[in-house]
Amino acid sequence: MTSPYLDLAQKWSLALRTLMTHPGHTHRFDTTAWCFSSPRIGDDIAAMAQLAADKGCDLVHVACALDADEPLGVSLAIRGRTGVRWIPNARLYAADENAPIELLTDSDRWFIGALRRLSASELPPQARRVSGEGIAWRRWREKASQMEAPSRDGMIWVPRGGTINDAIPYDRINVTT
Repeated sequence: MTSPYLDLAQKWSLALRTLMTHPGHTHRFDTTAWCFSSPRIGDDIAAMAQLAADKGCDLVHVACALDADEPLGVSLAIRGRTGVRWIPNARLYAADENAPIELLTDSDRWFIGALRRLSASELPPQARRVSGEGIAWRRWREKASQMEAPSRDGMIWVPRGGTINDAIPYDRINVTT
C-alpha cells in the first residue's frame, strides 16, 4: 500500500506557495525554493541550512508528520552574508481575505517580493495579527483541500543527512506503510 504522505505534503506545500503568490513553475535559478519533510531538529537543521546553501536559494519548509492530516508548521532557511539562518515556527498571516499569505517570525514579516524573492519587512501591528493568522490558516486549509495531487516531475528528495548531490528524483520514491 502506498502512503498518502507525499501527495498530502505536496498539496500543502504547493497551496502555501500559491497563496504567497509564488508561481508554481519557475526557472532553475529561482531564489526561493519550497520543500516539505518531517519536523527538523538538531542535525536536521544544519542539513536544511546546507541544502539552502547548496541550492543557492532561501527555503520555505513545511513540516508534515507521516500520520497527520495537516502540517505541523512552517520554517525558513534564509541565506545571509555569513551563512544560512534557520527560522523555526513561522506563523501564517494574511492582512485580509484577498491578501497574499505572509510568514511572521519574531522579528520580521516574510513575503514574496520583487523578482519572486523571499523578502522581509516590519511586522504588522499586534492588534491585527490574531485575526490575520486565523484568516491565513483557514485559507491555507481550504486551498490545500482543493488542490489536485501535483505532479512530481522535476521534484527531488534529499535523504536525511544528505546533500543536494545525494538527491533522488521523486519518480524513484515509493513510501509504503
